[in-house]
Amino acid sequence: MTFCTKKIIFFFVLYAFVFCTKLQSQKLFSLSSDSLKDIESIIVKENNPKKEDTSVVKKRLAFLSKSSDKKNNILYSALLANGYAAFFDKINPKSEHYYLQSIQEAKRSKDLSLIIWTQLNYSKYLYFYCQIDKLIPIVLQTMEETNQIDPSEMILPAETFQFFGWIMFTVEDESALDFLKKSMQYMKKPSSESASVLNAIGNCYFKNKDITNAMHYLDKSEAMALKIGDSVRYAKVLGDKALIYEKKGNINTAVNLLKQDIAYSQKFKIEKNEMYASILLAKIQLKINNKNEAEKILERAGEIAGTKSYYRSSLKEVIELKLMLLNGNLQKELILRRQLKQLDEYLLKTNGNTVLRRSNWLIQKNKYENETKQIRSQLEQGERIRNISILILISTILSSAIAYTFLVKRLDTKRVKVEEYESDRLIFEEKLKDASSNIDSYAEDLQNKDKQILSLEDELEGIKSFAAKQSEEDKSKLQEMLSSHLVTDENWSAFKREFINQYSDFYNAIIENFPQLKESNLRIIMLQKLNLNNYEMSTLLGVTVDAVKKSKQRLKKKLGDKYELLFEIIEYK
Repeated sequence: MTFCTKKIIFFFVLYAFVFCTKLQSQKLFSLSSDSLKDIESIIVKENNPKKEDTSVVKKRLAFLSKSSDKKNNILYSALLANGYAAFFDKINPKSEHYYLQSIQEAKRSKDLSLIIWTQLNYSKYLYFYCQIDKLIPIVLQTMEETNQIDPSEMILPAETFQFFGWIMFTVEDESALDFLKKSMQYMKKPSSESASVLNAIGNCYFKNKDITNAMHYLDKSEAMALKIGDSVRYAKVLGDKALIYEKKGNINTAVNLLKQDIAYSQKFKIEKNEMYASILLAKIQLKINNKNEAEKILERAGEIAGTKSYYRSSLKEVIELKLMLLNGNLQKELILRRQLKQLDEYLLKTNGNTVLRRSNWLIQKNKYENETKQIRSQLEQGERIRNISILILISTILSSAIAYTFLVKRLDTKRVKVEEYESDRLIFEEKLKDASSNIDSYAEDLQNKDKQILSLEDELEGIKSFAAKQSEEDKSKLQEMLSSHLVTDENWSAFKREFINQYSDFYNAIIENFPQLKESNLRIIMLQKLNLNNYEMSTLLGVTVDAVKKSKQRLKKKLGDKYELLFEIIEYK
């Protein structure tokens, strides 16, 4: 079969798929106005979930899971996914499972408003944790689906268009302004959300170098924030205004506004905003050659940036600024550059740099829009198959030619960098392998000690049988050998340090969620994390198997309802 024949068959299959998809979409429906209000009230109550035990979230949402109404079951899966995301504060399999389950259930219900909302809910999770590759196709699909429904029939249309605006602003797409202004049309009253949208519109104009409109909308956002008493939004507006004053050359005003922003952020414990404002202030201090002040600010910004994996792009900024402050300290520069390389490696696997991310977005977005418009316009006319095939073929040839030219130029300039990254990646993986092997060797050593203890115990039994023939000195030596294989305080301290180094997230989660635990409890939990059974634990700790079982029973009684949470942390941290 020739290449041309394969391509023709492909386009016929594509046409059939799109045609069937359109027929299927015509069967979709939306919620009634009363049902819509009920769902929105539930979602609004659960917006911005706080970190809390997932068992508490499940109990609070139990009325949704027990409902005979499928819509409530869908909400349960989606909101529970948000609860797990807030608890683990990172990409995790539990959230992923419930997000995808809610989307699948919504599609089975053929309720377009629920389909759009569940996909949007998942998209926010992916955006927050920088999973750009997964995010792109879902958001583009969701945007297209919003064209098939009246906004008044959507769940929280203002929030939906606001999110689209944020995404498009991030990738510097001109449609960001339209989405944000559309969001304002569905804001029912002055609120923190409407102040946030006005703020975002101001930033859009600033990015487009329209200083007048930028300041106009930031003023409106500031006025609304003061009116409703939203100090957090007020602080963020001050930081954004600082950028405008800096652009105008009014450095003193910019510095004062950023200091106010940081003060508010510290007062209300908004670390993320404090970090962003501190980085901006450090940049200005560097411009005016105030290096001592910039260094102090960057220390605090670096502390915050190091607390979350999704702050690593900001941590990279901090390190780059610190490098600019160095004055011939080669050792410190070497450390910072190593950190920078590791961050680059991580960012290449997640959100990457802005230029690459924007290019990827625009290519996929334009391709999706062009193919959709071509296919839809041809489906509405008479000669569907022939015209669609011709148009898509032309579009494919042109896009392939453009893509080929683009890739050739790009590959020529990036080949050396790719080789460097590959070399650095291999070095990093080797270091990671060395680091991770330490705790594994500890676990293996602990299990080997079981076998040694059994052998020594057999020897002692033999000695007891032939006591007349064996001196007390020999028996004493064997007893010492047996004792040395038990987990002494010194051995345990060394093991614990290595365990915390390898399983820091797990250990911190245990300490944070169960402060009442004693050291004896921690020993049982840490050995259980390494999949040791009761017998292996008893021989290592120098106690009976029954003693280990009783320790576990006392632990279960102590934790009560939170015992289930302990095993969720052991399994997923």
